[in-house]
Amino acid sequence: MWGESMNRLGILIVFSVMGAMLFGCANEEEMHPEEPLEDYLTAWKSESFTGMLDVVEEESKQVIANEEWSFEERYEKMYADMGIENIELNFEARNFEEEEIDLEEEEQITYPVQVSMDSIIGELNSNIEVDVNRVTRVTEDDEEIKEWKVAWDPSHMMIGIQEISDVVNIDILDPIRGEIFDRNGEGLAINGEVYSGEIVPEISDDAEESAITFAEIMDLDEEKTIDLANRFPDHPDWPAPIQRLAMTDERSKELLAEVDGILLDKVEGRVYPHGDITGHIIGYTGPITAEELKEHEGEGYTTTSYLGKDGLEDIYEERLRGTGGVSVTIETEDGETREFIGDQPEEDGEDIHLTLDVVLQRKMAETLGEDTGAGVVMHPKTGEVLAMVSEPSFDSNLRYLQLSDPRAENLEDSAVLFEKRFQHTYSPGSIFKPFTAIAGIEEGQLDPTEKLTIEGLQWQPGDSEWGGYKVTRVNDRETNIDLTTAMTLSDNIYFAQQALRLGEDSFEAWGERYGFGEEFPFDFPLYHSTLTNEGFDTEILLADTGYGQGQVQTSPIHMAALYTVFLNDGAIVQPKLFQETEEKLFQEAIASSETISTVRDTLVEVVQNSNGTANRANPGHDRSLAGKTGTAELKMDQSDEEGGQIGWFVSFDTEEEDLLTTIMVKDVQDKGGSGYVVDLTNKFYSKLAE
Repeated sequence: MWGESMNRLGILIVFSVMGAMLFGCANEEEMHPEEPLEDYLTAWKSESFTGMLDVVEEESKQVIANEEWSFEERYEKMYADMGIENIELNFEARNFEEEEIDLEEEEQITYPVQVSMDSIIGELNSNIEVDVNRVTRVTEDDEEIKEWKVAWDPSHMMIGIQEISDVVNIDILDPIRGEIFDRNGEGLAINGEVYSGEIVPEISDDAEESAITFAEIMDLDEEKTIDLANRFPDHPDWPAPIQRLAMTDERSKELLAEVDGILLDKVEGRVYPHGDITGHIIGYTGPITAEELKEHEGEGYTTTSYLGKDGLEDIYEERLRGTGGVSVTIETEDGETREFIGDQPEEDGEDIHLTLDVVLQRKMAETLGEDTGAGVVMHPKTGEVLAMVSEPSFDSNLRYLQLSDPRAENLEDSAVLFEKRFQHTYSPGSIFKPFTAIAGIEEGQLDPTEKLTIEGLQWQPGDSEWGGYKVTRVNDRETNIDLTTAMTLSDNIYFAQQALRLGEDSFEAWGERYGFGEEFPFDFPLYHSTLTNEGFDTEILLADTGYGQGQVQTSPIHMAALYTVFLNDGAIVQPKLFQETEEKLFQEAIASSETISTVRDTLVEVVQNSNGTANRANPGHDRSLAGKTGTAELKMDQSDEEGGQIGWFVSFDTEEEDLLTTIMVKDVQDKGGSGYVVDLTNKFYSKLAE
C-alpha cells in the first residue's frame, strides 16, 4: 500500500512538471508580436539605441556586426548631426481574430509605422514598414522556444536610407557676410579678393630657398614655410599655398620679384579698404578657435568658420554673419545622390551703414599722427559720429590675414595697438568745468557776474581739515575772478570753490543727469563714466571734482555728446554711429536757455580772448570756434613730479554749428599740455579746408 501511494505520487509529480513545462512553453509562444515592436519603438523614440538592439533578431544583429561602425555610435552621430529630437512613432494595433489570422501559423507580421522627427531642416515625416519575425531561441537546456523579434532595416535609421551603406550628407550653406559702409557708401569691410601666395616646386630651381625668401619677406616662421612649400611631395606641379595677403600689400611686388616659383592667386576674402584708419571701429574677422566653437555650439559654425574678433565685426557678429543653411541628401556608397531630403536656406548677413565719414576719419588719424590719443568728430545737431579715431591703431587686413604688424615691433607692449581710446574713460580735467558751471547756476549757487577774490597759486578753505593739500591754479595774475575770467584762464580754485558751494548731493544729482554712473547709450559700447568711486567721502574730493580732477572718469564720446548742450538750447543729443539709429535726445533741456547761453559765451572767450587757453593768433583756418581745454594731472599726490598729463580740447563751430570735435592726447607733459591739443585741433580744421 505504501508502494502504491509512492507510485501514484511519482506519477502526479511527473505530470505536474510536464504540465508546468507545457504551460511555460505555451506562455512563451503566446507572446504577442506587438510586444517587442512596442519595446523597439519606445527605445527608438527615447534614443536608447542599445534598447532597440535588445529586441532585434539575431540575423539582423549579424548584418550589423559585419559593418565597421557601432550601431549605437552611428545612430548617435547621425542624429546629433541632423539635430534630431521629438521623435514620434505610431502604428495601428492589429486584431488578428477579426482578420482571421492564426498567429501560430505566421512567421512574419509587417507593421506600417508613421515616423516623425524634428531636425535641422524642419520636421521629417516618413512611412516605413517594420517586420516582426517569429524566431526560435534555444535555451541553456537545449529547449527550443518560439518568440517574436524585430527585423532591423536600414530604413529605420533615417528617412531616405535604403541600404546599410547609404550615408547622410549634410552640406553647410554659408551665408554671405554683411558688409560695412560709411555714410557715403564707401566700403569699410567688404567681401572681396585677396592674394593667396603659393609656391610651385616644379617651376622653382630650389623650392626650399624660395620658401626661405618668402618667409623673410612676409615675416613668417621659416621652418613652417618650408614645410608648407613641400606639402605635396608626390605632386611637385601642384601650387602649395603659403600665406594670404592683401592685394594692396606692397610686399606682393617683392614676392613676385624675389621668390622663384611664386604664384599669386586671387581668392575670396574679407577686405578692409582703409586698414588702420578704421581698425578700432571695424575690427576684423578670424578663424574660429576650439573654445569659440564650443561657445557657439548649435549656431551653425564649423571648424573652418570665421567670426568677428574685434570692433563692429565682433559686436554685431550675429547681424553681419546671417544665418547658415543646410542641405541634406542621402548618398550611396558610390557617392551618388539617392534622395534629396530637404534644406534650410541660408539667410545672408545684414549690411551696416555708418554715420562715419571716412574722409574725416582719415584726416583725424593724420592729425593725431604718432601721438597716443583719441579724436571724435560729431554733428552736434543730429548726434551723428563722423569720425572716431584711436591712435596708435592696427591694420584690420593684417589681423584678418594673421600677419604680423610692423607697428608692434617698436612698442614695449603691443596691446596698446588695440586700446580703443574713444571708448575708454580718462580724467577729463578742465573740460568738465562748464558742467560744474551749469549745475551751479541752475541751483542758484553760482552767480556768473560775482567776482571771487582769489590770491596766489594755491588755496584751501580757512579752518579746513585738508592738512597740506591745496588746490592749485596755473597763474595768479588775476585776483578778481568771475565765471568768464575763470573759464578763460581755466582757474581751478574758482571751480573748486563753486563745487563746495554746490554741495555733494546736488553735484551727484547733476552727475546722473549728465549720464555718469550708468550706461551711456551708443551703438558702440562705452565704458561707464563715473563721478566718484563710492561717493564724496571727503571735502577735498568734492572740490577737485569741480574742475574735473578727483575721481572723475569719462570717455571722449561721452564728453563730445555733453558739449552738444551748447548748440541745442540745453538739450544733450544722444550720439549715434548707425544711420538706422533714430535721432534722440539723451536729456531734454537740462538747463535754461539763459544758463546755456551764459556758459557758451565763456567758451567763446576761451578761444577768442587773447588771454584764453585756446587762443591762437593764426589758427590756420577761418572757422569761428568755441571750446574748452583741459589738462588732467595723473599724480599719486601733489608732490609727485613724475606723473603724466592728459591733454584735452573740445571745440565746436559757433557759426556753422555742423562740427564738434573732441581730441584727447596722452603724455602731453613735455609737449605743452592742453595747448598741444589745441594746435592739433587747429591742424585738423586746416585739413578740412584742403
